[in-house]
Amino acid sequence: MSSARETDLDPRTYIGLSFPLRADNNNDFALTKNSLQQSVHNLKNLLLTHPGERVGQPTFGSRLRALCFEPDNNELPQRIEAEVIRSVNQWLPYININSVDVLTDVVNKNKIITRITFSTSLNPETTQQFEVDASTSTDY
Repeated sequence: MSSARETDLDPRTYIGLSFPLRADNNNDFALTKNSLQQSVHNLKNLLLTHPGERVGQPTFGSRLRALCFEPDNNELPQRIEAEVIRSVNQWLPYININSVDVLTDVVNKNKIITRITFSTSLNPETTQQFEVDASTSTDY
């Protein structure tokens, strides 16, 4: 059995499903090639799922979508950061959150974008960054 790091480096293996679910040229579903790619999809899935939406795991998810519709005040960025960290620590403990930045969309000042920088316990020296628009559930 190979290690997770060896699996990541093997171009012939796939780690998991790419979201949103869709077909690609080689497989029934588009797949991710390494754990860092899969971690982005896992994080987006977690953060955009509201608790109670997932069948069989009613506590899975985060309140990020709900928080993004609350009044913008000085406490909102800290509350969003705390919710991201809480949900990741509970459901994806292999992900290390480096920073959570709450941004306002340039075009629409009423839209909140959450930028997350993270690494994984498999490869802590490599960081990945992505943005989530929690005002819509089609952010993939």
